[in-house]
Amino acid sequence: MAWRDPVTGGEPTACASSLVDGVAVRIHIPSAALQPYVTFYYFVEAAGPLTDFLYPEWGNVRFAVRGQWLVRMPGEYSTAPQIEVLFGPTDRHGEIVTGGGKTVGFGLTPLGWHRLFGGDASTMANRVEPIGNRLGVDPSALRQGLVDDGDDDAASIARFETLLTRLLAAHPPADAAIVAVDAALRQRPAEVADFAAAVGVAPRTLHRLCLRGFGFPPKRLLRRQRFLDTLGHVRSAVGGKIGASLDPAYFDQAHFYRDFRDFMAMTPHDYFSAPRRLMAEAAAAQARAGVTLSFKLPPPPGHRGI
Repeated sequence: MAWRDPVTGGEPTACASSLVDGVAVRIHIPSAALQPYVTFYYFVEAAGPLTDFLYPEWGNVRFAVRGQWLVRMPGEYSTAPQIEVLFGPTDRHGEIVTGGGKTVGFGLTPLGWHRLFGGDASTMANRVEPIGNRLGVDPSALRQGLVDDGDDDAASIARFETLLTRLLAAHPPADAAIVAVDAALRQRPAEVADFAAAVGVAPRTLHRLCLRGFGFPPKRLLRRQRFLDTLGHVRSAVGGKIGASLDPAYFDQAHFYRDFRDFMAMTPHDYFSAPRRLMAEAAAAQARAGVTLSFKLPPPPGHRGI
């Protein structure tokens, strides 16, 4: 049976998308069984040289199917193209550089990282590495399949759906404690003490669980979610007018501006003054797909065996 987008009910076909300002971003939602683990599939094309930045995000798997693509995190100076790579969860901006081409991949929810890859997420925080055998297949062969698919999004999505469904079945259910942290974090507790109480563990245990499953300590995760919720509202604000869009957890604009500098390494003025060709198109694509920047995803299943 052909894959159909759970939101639109449509089936991607051979796609010849027009490029907006030299950039095209297409986003597709995974099947219902994979939604607790995969944020979305994405197809990004650039007609020529492009430099932009990425927001803090959860893990990603990405394949360069045409041209050379490079994402650099602060403090990294590598110029080696990234072909078949795994991105760990991030709490800061990253710079994306390409001479033009196409990249394809999918995002992971924290539960997806925990269930499909396992291990301590903090060891991959703000890092990019070759994917290796983490998907249980030869990444070069998978990439070649994506290359062969050309502009047929449906064929590439089918590859990912088959692979991820098989990978999911091969791994044990997620740790119930990690699932509890995930559910509590979605509720945006105000303080770490509230966070720990919602999970039902001591603060020290919460600290360990957050590092293992999400990559960052509890306080950092709460600040990160608060920032992304607000950035999701203001990133397309006309003229950078953000006052009415501030999250209620912010005391004032100065409070938000401090977080902006911390997470994005730039001022809001610098952000709104930048061209943001890629991220502007990505924001529009996410809006069309109903995906928020902070990934307010459907809640995980409430039964055991997730």
